[in-house]
Amino acid sequence: MFITAASAVVFIGLGGSALDISRMYLVKSRLQQACDAGVLAYRRSMQGTNIVPGKAGTNDTAQAYFNANFTSGKYETSNVSFPEPTVDANVVVHGTATVTTPMTLMKLFGFEDVQIEAKCDAQLQLPNTDVMFVLDTTGSMNDINAGDSESKIAVLRKAVTSFYNTLESAKVAGTQVRYGFVPYSNTVNVGMLLKRDWMVDSATYQSRKFDVQKQEATGSTQGQTVTTYTGWTPNAPSTSSTSFGNSEACVAPANTATATNTSNSAWNPDATSLPRSRTNTRTYGGDTYSASINSSGQCVITKTSYSTTTQTRTETIDKNSNAGQANTATRNYWWYQPISYDVRAFKGNAANGLMAGGKVDFPVNTPSSTDNTKAANQPFTFGSSTACIEERKTLRTGETGTAWDMDVDSAPNPADADTQWRPFIPSIVFARSVTGYGGTPTGWSIPAVYSYTDYIRLSSQSSLFNACPSPARKLQTSTTLTTSVLKTYLDGLLTRGYTYHDIGFLWGLRLISREGIFGSENATAPNGSSIGRNIIFMTDGDTETHFQAYDAYGLSALDRRRTSASSLPSDSDQDAIVEDRLSKYCTIAKGQKGITVWVIAFGTSLTSLLENCASQGRAFQADNADELNATFAEIAAKIAQLRLTK
Repeated sequence: MFITAASAVVFIGLGGSALDISRMYLVKSRLQQACDAGVLAYRRSMQGTNIVPGKAGTNDTAQAYFNANFTSGKYETSNVSFPEPTVDANVVVHGTATVTTPMTLMKLFGFEDVQIEAKCDAQLQLPNTDVMFVLDTTGSMNDINAGDSESKIAVLRKAVTSFYNTLESAKVAGTQVRYGFVPYSNTVNVGMLLKRDWMVDSATYQSRKFDVQKQEATGSTQGQTVTTYTGWTPNAPSTSSTSFGNSEACVAPANTATATNTSNSAWNPDATSLPRSRTNTRTYGGDTYSASINSSGQCVITKTSYSTTTQTRTETIDKNSNAGQANTATRNYWWYQPISYDVRAFKGNAANGLMAGGKVDFPVNTPSSTDNTKAANQPFTFGSSTACIEERKTLRTGETGTAWDMDVDSAPNPADADTQWRPFIPSIVFARSVTGYGGTPTGWSIPAVYSYTDYIRLSSQSSLFNACPSPARKLQTSTTLTTSVLKTYLDGLLTRGYTYHDIGFLWGLRLISREGIFGSENATAPNGSSIGRNIIFMTDGDTETHFQAYDAYGLSALDRRRTSASSLPSDSDQDAIVEDRLSKYCTIAKGQKGITVWVIAFGTSLTSLLENCASQGRAFQADNADELNATFAEIAAKIAQLRLTK
């Protein structure tokens, strides 16, 4: 009996230990799963390298995931704890979970309840990755979204910087991560990235050629008297203030300043003598407004408020010594027509074969007073900030041949100008015979015009109509594109012009393609592993073109390179062409190129055009700064491949 009783105790101990140890392993396993889920959720919900505070923030999300995987009382446990994880300098999230597990049969042998601990880490670990940002930098990026305190471009700068920091922190030793940028509006600034052989030697522009200067009678004669006025005195005290308007519709409010209580004194010495004078009196006050686009592309509204002031001036009428003589004018006669210019000086002679920039003098300015036999020069320097391009030969609907502009990969043939790109030079482009430019311009003449009229020069208009965005950047690692270099670049992004989506996406595709003109730089990574290729295409508005604007296809109203040559294009005609081509480029990127396309509609609707451009599940709408930051953080996490590291 004693032997049997002793054996029973042993068997109970063995059975009890097996039961309790099995429970401990089960609890440990489930606790580890919950810990892993918590730190993964914590890292995923961070915005870049930043923890989101408050309700539904980073820690709340982590706790919710932990609790969904392990609740208090499960397996008769108690005292479940999952404190907020910590984040180290390498942005690795560290978590610890603990729980108390009760002993059952083993309590008979003096064993107490056991505390079980699980440790867990999570980190973004990035494979070889290329990211090409195609960024809408049109004038509307100066506007402020509802609920935000900063302009869209300021918000974008911060979001891109956070994205960059996230990927940099997620790099695995030995992998390559590169970033490139294509800001776009009317065209793109890629000229200094091209080889000399890829740029034409000569290009044709809608310009003008000087003929002769003449002194001509205007058809009227001078009167018997001349009336002159002094300025109004005293000056009305004034104060000025500025505000910002709609950058793509920059119009000043109507003036409210008025002159009232006007009166005149009697003529001195009388009403018929020459000379004679009198005093004009008025009361002046109110507000005047002016609007202009500044160098950053912002619409600046200047309000000047004048205090109500009584002012006087002297009006004088005197004999005209030239009475009866014909009025004359100095008139410069021009041929307004397409003109071919030699642009080889823009190429330079850099040893690496790339465009080096340079200056060309174009004879399109009013003749100087010292030499009225020829036009004065308009210098234009092709350099980093002015290296925008016109696209190579395209095709209109129904035309046959090769649309070289839509060819993503083929390198230009130096012997065939149709395959090469051209400099973008608004200061030598003229809208001949045109009036009413700011509204709906009329009078466009396809035939050459001979006139002394100084027709509109495209560089004299609002930058909306002649925008050259900031320079594009090829794909570079953080060795070259350091944090400080990135900040300088983003801070310098110009915001101006209208929205031509196709030209921006096309050049983003050209710069990232492994088969194209930059393919030798994109084909492989140093470690020999494959490269994940991504285009992040961000816009804040719908397609917006204007036929009177100078863009990547010339002055559309006159050049008509993408529309019918026989009629003036409409804005809607051009919009449709831009959207059709964007769709084609997106299809090429996702299909034959195998590039993941991410699309962000920032402060605008996610249209079907944009959603269809994106890879599956890769289209986002962000209405404000918080949503844009969250979107970039989500994209970074998906690109970086979130992993458990413990």
